[in-house]
Amino acid sequence: MVLCIVKTSKFKPLFLLALAGLLSSCSQTPAPTQVTPVTASEITPPPASAEPETVSAQLLFQRARQLQGSAREQQLLAAAQQALIEQDNSLALAIADTLQLSDSAQIRAANHLVLLQAYLQNNELALAEQLLQQTPLTQIPLADRPAFLWASAALQQRQQRGYAAARAMLQLDELLANQRQVVASYPELPDHLWQQLSVLDNTELANLKVGAGQRTLGWLNLLELVRANLGQPAQLEQALADWRQRYPTLAALADLPASLQQQLALQPYQPRKIAVLLPLSGQFRQHARAIQYGLLAAAAADQTSGRQLIFLDSQQPVPLLQQQLASQQADFVIGPLLREQVEAISQLTDWSYPTLFLNSRDTNRAAQPDRFYFALNMEDEATQMAQLFARKNYQRPVVISARNTISQRMTQQFSRQWQQLGFEAPESYQFDARDELEALVTRLLETDNSRERIRLISGLIPGKVETEPHSRKDIDAIYLIADPIQTRMFKPFIDVSVSQHGPRLPVYASSRSFSVGGDANDLRDLNGLTFTETPWLLGEQHIQAVREQYLQLFQDQDETLQRLFAMGYDAFQLIGSLKQQRQLPSLSYPGFTGRLTVSAQGDIQRQLSWASYQTNRLVSVQEP
Repeated sequence: MVLCIVKTSKFKPLFLLALAGLLSSCSQTPAPTQVTPVTASEITPPPASAEPETVSAQLLFQRARQLQGSAREQQLLAAAQQALIEQDNSLALAIADTLQLSDSAQIRAANHLVLLQAYLQNNELALAEQLLQQTPLTQIPLADRPAFLWASAALQQRQQRGYAAARAMLQLDELLANQRQVVASYPELPDHLWQQLSVLDNTELANLKVGAGQRTLGWLNLLELVRANLGQPAQLEQALADWRQRYPTLAALADLPASLQQQLALQPYQPRKIAVLLPLSGQFRQHARAIQYGLLAAAAADQTSGRQLIFLDSQQPVPLLQQQLASQQADFVIGPLLREQVEAISQLTDWSYPTLFLNSRDTNRAAQPDRFYFALNMEDEATQMAQLFARKNYQRPVVISARNTISQRMTQQFSRQWQQLGFEAPESYQFDARDELEALVTRLLETDNSRERIRLISGLIPGKVETEPHSRKDIDAIYLIADPIQTRMFKPFIDVSVSQHGPRLPVYASSRSFSVGGDANDLRDLNGLTFTETPWLLGEQHIQAVREQYLQLFQDQDETLQRLFAMGYDAFQLIGSLKQQRQLPSLSYPGFTGRLTVSAQGDIQRQLSWASYQTNRLVSVQEP
């Protein structure tokens, strides 16, 4: 075997010289030796009992010079394993990368784990992902599989692939079920697994159930019952008792998530009188009414809590509101909606009511235990889009936005999040009118330069030149931030400007681009567009019963008022789970406005659903 290829460039020059000296000796023909076949379980570092202290990776590496054949490879593998322990990441990766060329199947199999761990420690995430895709778990030695799955889950977490991370952890949990001596090596597994499961939506949980073992089903059912009974202690206690009977092997373990135990110990908000502060008079009264109807619909659907809603006009002095709250004996407050009113109340030191504000928090103000903030921030969508592009391994996205304040904020948030994920600032362009939009697309894709080259060539060559303009190839995706009319103008421009012989350029948009309805021409023009939107407007399964009743009463409400109705509905439903979700920020609630989580600061954050126009119709899609 000739070990002489090193793929990565992140090594120190002195080390490269040493490695080159060792590897060059591999090209010499060694003296014939009798080599005993080695099984995977035997490929371990030399016993450390011969020396009182741990042998360093560099010393193991130097010792490999004195060995030949299989013994040398085993020593190199031991050196790489020790280098990982010492966090000598360059040495570990150089050796593991080289051992991929081993003639021994056992060495190559044992090297998979070391190589994956080395990729992770060197932040070579793309190479780590490629290794996972090319290496079935069956190719990993049995003794290495727990650590390989743990490293796989770590990679998926770093790439924000919650579903894949949860699946790897569930595989690890099943694998360790009958290996109690190994379970002690992963004491953090239950908490990490619970956190990863908590961020999944119902569709992802259903997919994990397919072909699942009993332990996996136990975990998934545990999450379902916790979600269904948050804020209802008696029902949750009964559901947990039933769960323990169905899954006695899981229930008997003492390693259920500590975060879940903390959640169960929290006393949820159980208010009897909820005061709602909304601008029921003035220019925002229509928006207030939409939220009010959502709250009333949620209260009507709640048959057990006996909560009473008390609506107060927030367009009055705060001291007067405090008097009314006291006289009504309110024990929880929803609202106000308007930012200046939220700020006025947030500054009060004598505001004693647990409150769910219907606007965002001033980030310069310290968070407080009983204050929560729920806003339909468009910036959430920009953050979600940047995270999706990173998971799809896009490198050069372009943001095109209408020239207005909201679009500018979303563009800035996308750029900020994209750079936080480790990428360079994306290209961004703004437009006003239709003519400007068409010229922008031509300039962006550089098809005008291509047409000019075709014109020049046509002038030099007699006869007709059979060719077409070509567009840029370095753009991965376009993020469009525009209203529905602008979106319908933009998408056809892109379709006709991209070279037919090149790959399709994916175009993504925000909920600002979506409008309920649309004729056949609109649907055709939007084919291929993927965007974020609330489950409410997409008519997802868990909201259909309420939506059917809503459409009977409000047939002509625009998208803005519909989203505010959904916001009111979610605000009421969240009350009972706010404390628990704040304790475990990864725990999500499947709301009408999105999948809702609560940060440690009390901010409600949204993950919207994905939809796409395909073959002239709108369909829900699952993005990674």
